[in-house]
Amino acid sequence: MRIACLQFNSELGRLNENIARANALLQAASPQTIDLLVLPELAFTGYNYPSLSSILPHLEPTASGPSTAWAKETASRLNCIVTVGYPELCTAPPTSNINIHDLSPAGGIIAYNSTVSVSPRGEILAHYRKTHLYYTDETWARESPSGWLSSSLTFAPKTCPERILRANFGICMDLNPHKFEAPWEAYEFASHALASESEMLVLSMAWLTALDVSELAAHAEEPDLSTLSYWIARLKPLVEADKEVIAVFGNRCGMEAGKNPLGVEEGVRYAGSSWIGKVGNGAVKIWEIMGRAQEGVIVADTEQEPKWILRQQPGDDDELEG
Repeated sequence: MRIACLQFNSELGRLNENIARANALLQAASPQTIDLLVLPELAFTGYNYPSLSSILPHLEPTASGPSTAWAKETASRLNCIVTVGYPELCTAPPTSNINIHDLSPAGGIIAYNSTVSVSPRGEILAHYRKTHLYYTDETWARESPSGWLSSSLTFAPKTCPERILRANFGICMDLNPHKFEAPWEAYEFASHALASESEMLVLSMAWLTALDVSELAAHAEEPDLSTLSYWIARLKPLVEADKEVIAVFGNRCGMEAGKNPLGVEEGVRYAGSSWIGKVGNGAVKIWEIMGRAQEGVIVADTEQEPKWILRQQPGDDDELEG
């Protein structure tokens, strides 16, 4: 099967412009016969909103807003499954009763940081709400009431015979310990995927980097290997399992204004480095990976040999072998 990730720099609150940018990048890449396309977290609205009141105008009804409409149109046009992140408005009181200064995730607005996956026929195949919230999410979103999602995806016979894969869905912070307080060794996301016998991980990301602007620009087309190493470390139970699981990490790149996680008004920068590979049997195999500040589309054919192997050597650090 052929899997694609669309990595780009979405601008905060500029939905129409972000959709146009995504369309232009897809048109330029012209991916042929793909089975799955994965986009970043909050792909078309941007991520770094400081409050519920700031993101409120950009919330979208459950699986029926502009992000879902784009996913349906693109899935139909490319004849593939599309997964995209969006800010979900689940329930809202009448507008006249809203005091913009009193809005909070515990109040009348019920919002989630979500992803929706649609089929080429426009069916909703999976709808996932973020379980582990990052500091920024906590200002406007609620944790998923149902927790982790493992669901079967049917891939039509195009590049290979029809396949039904059990996919574990996640969004960015889901990979981390809950609230950064849970034991590291709990590996909540990876442990659930292992217990669910998932065959694929589908993660939409808006993962930050500590690299400054000059560092990102100087090595734009090189992946951020420190970020990649951290992601892999959080998949340890799956890496050590005696089977292989396909991993699809669709991250964003670029910068956004606003406060960083420490509350300093310097904006945030994203790590890019979207990748498609598989983990298991003591190794991580990578078909394709993007640069830390690179916009575009990568496509991986899972029937081909991976380009790189990341392996733990006894007594040594992890190292890439290609």
